Amino acid sequence: QNSKSLRRLATDHASLHTAGLPPNYLFPPSSNSSHDPTADLTHLDVLLAGPPGTPFASGLFALHLSIPPTYPVHPPTATFRTRIFHPNVDEATGAVCVETLKRDWSEKLKLRDVLVTISCLLIQPNPESALNAEAGRLCAEDWGSFERRVKVWVGIHAGVPKGLV
Repeated sequence: QNSKSLRRLATDHASLHTAGLPPNYLFPPSSNSSHDPTADLTHLDVLLAGPPGTPFASGLFALHLSIPPTYPVHPPTATFRTRIFHPNVDEATGAVCVETLKRDWSEKLKLRDVLVTISCLLIQPNPESALNAEAGRLCAEDWGSFERRVKVWVGIHAGVPKGLV
């Protein structure tokens, strides 16, 4: 990782701590990386509260960003560590598929933009680029069934720990 790339990454990380995370995000309580200057900047772990008004609303999802040494030329990869029923998330791996992290990536985008984009995916799933075919089909053809399935998964996999309520 060259020094320009490292400086940009450090600036992006710092702004998440100073300006705060986007809405519905928080740092995990066990995360000491916010105060540890030696923390590995190529990884970012955050929690995403399901956005209000969505079937994900009662859940809390662990999200991991892996940032390549070529950032910001190349985008980070995003992975849900909490299982989630969503058209744009691979059910087996948690990998997130969104054009912003692929074809539409620009060096001008920051880690904050990546987090906002993923939050928006929970508000407005994109069944046309589904990694989870069943979720994509239900989302497109039977929203009520999609919502019910999401809520079951949230109840099973994404409960909010009592200490974070």
